[in-house]
Amino acid sequence: MAVKDLPEKDKAIITASYGLNVAESRVILLAITVAKEYQTTADLDTLLGKRIEISAIRYVDMFGMPEQPAYGLLQDACRSLFKRQFSYTEPAENTNLWHRTSHWVIDIAYMNEVETVAFSLTPTVIAFMDELEERLKIYNVQKVASLTNAHTIRLYELLTALNRKSKSPRIDIKELREELGVLDHEYKRMFDFKRQVLDFSIEQINEHTDIKVSYEQHRNVRTINAFTFTIEMKKHTS
Repeated sequence: MAVKDLPEKDKAIITASYGLNVAESRVILLAITVAKEYQTTADLDTLLGKRIEISAIRYVDMFGMPEQPAYGLLQDACRSLFKRQFSYTEPAENTNLWHRTSHWVIDIAYMNEVETVAFSLTPTVIAFMDELEERLKIYNVQKVASLTNAHTIRLYELLTALNRKSKSPRIDIKELREELGVLDHEYKRMFDFKRQVLDFSIEQINEHTDIKVSYEQHRNVRTINAFTFTIEMKKHTS
């Protein structure tokens, strides 16, 4: 399901997650995994005020990266997450709307002796845990461990979701840029968008994930206005 097809509240949290960089996305994905382990009941309220601890060792195990910079990356990601915020609308009891703004985490902490970070998710993020978990279920975290670019992770995620509905999904260029989190002032020339975002991401996806992707471009007169993607699941080899 594309982001534009989601209900407004669901769309807000998913769109916000697209705005995270690679390190932040990985921390949130891992935090959701840890939070689910902490749950003693199906009630998400049990996570309110719960401090989620993530060690550098677990981060290394999850993403297969060198151990030396992992703790520093975790600290940097927590610091930037602490500053990030997102907005969404919520119906009031009457016909009006609440325009709400939330952070991702309430606080952050570090324990240098054991190279561990800790933070508490905000109530809003906890309330959206199911939506975020649905995003996580689209792929195993291990499958994106070798993807080094945020646009690449988003493209893999988008194509995997669309593949469940169509083997050859067609996506308008404007929608594709929005889905990948490419801002209006970024990669304005199609040559730059294809070379630095689309082709780069597809090369990584084809090399490191469980799908193989190719695309066909469509033109409105001389301007490329859409892409049709061909997605194939790789055969498992013993």
